[in-house]
Amino acid sequence: MKKYFHSTFSSLFNLSFFCATCFLSLVSANLLAQQDAQFSQYMFNNLYFNPATAGSDADYTTMGIFHRSQWINYSPTFDDGGAPSSQVGFVSMPLNRINSGIGIHFANDKIGPLSSTEVQISYAYHFNLKNKDRISLGLRGGIYNQRIDFSQYRPNQENDPSIPSTGVENQFQPDLAVGLYYQSAKGYYIGVSTNHLLQSTFDYSTGVNITSLKPHVYLMGGGSFDVSPSLMLQPSAILKFTSGALSYEGSVLLNYNETYFGGISARASNSLDAGILILGVNMLENKDLRITYSLDLVTSGKDAKQPTSHEISIGYRLPSPKPKVVPTIRTPRFRF
Repeated sequence: MKKYFHSTFSSLFNLSFFCATCFLSLVSANLLAQQDAQFSQYMFNNLYFNPATAGSDADYTTMGIFHRSQWINYSPTFDDGGAPSSQVGFVSMPLNRINSGIGIHFANDKIGPLSSTEVQISYAYHFNLKNKDRISLGLRGGIYNQRIDFSQYRPNQENDPSIPSTGVENQFQPDLAVGLYYQSAKGYYIGVSTNHLLQSTFDYSTGVNITSLKPHVYLMGGGSFDVSPSLMLQPSAILKFTSGALSYEGSVLLNYNETYFGGISARASNSLDAGILILGVNMLENKDLRITYSLDLVTSGKDAKQPTSHEISIGYRLPSPKPKVVPTIRTPRFRF
């Protein structure tokens, strides 16, 4: 009994310490407008938000691709198109020999005249705690590219001589992110990260700071809990901190026989922004292939948007190679 209370207290202490660190990180961060792509299937896309999740699954190398089309058939005031479109692809691999993980992801996001593309490499070191819990510290670095089509750009002051009226400009800048991630052996997790620490600016050779990357802070959490031998409940949430505002998403998925899953999610800021339906299936003999579809139903600002957004993703996992165990060779003269 004494051992049980000691282990329980240790787990609670570790979690409390981690949450306190997360809180201090959030309070001290310089938070400004959100610029990163939005994904309803964030629970399958942790590496995009937090570098400390690299290699967090010690048994598998995981990979996935995501495509999101927002506000289908959206008609902007100017020009054709304009509805946001986003893609992400990632690979996350554990390095169990050195208690680490490595990941790489690319992301593309387009809205109106502005396109953003990034390629990032993440590294995480995993600290093993008692009861098989883990805390991970992650660092990410990469290249961030922005491309602007000035023929579709609408400046506040028309005919501004410092801003071209036609042509396409590209600009590359470095990018940096850090993160913390806590995993419990009981099936839940929580993490915090800050992205775009360098606050890179983009002037597209005009001498005018047209856009700049601002720090983004994400707080995520979730878990998997057995309801019955064949049913698993998988709640999750992500909070996105921005300048003077907070947006958040929460979801509940129900998984049947580790094969079929589905559930609902909601996104909100000052009010409910969207209700989301998520459906998916795990395929192949060991359930290593995942296909997921989600439908967003917009509930706010419908006069300026189309009411639906669609997202589809494919995930796959490969068993991580097991360390080779060199057998001990004993000879009679050394056996005592």
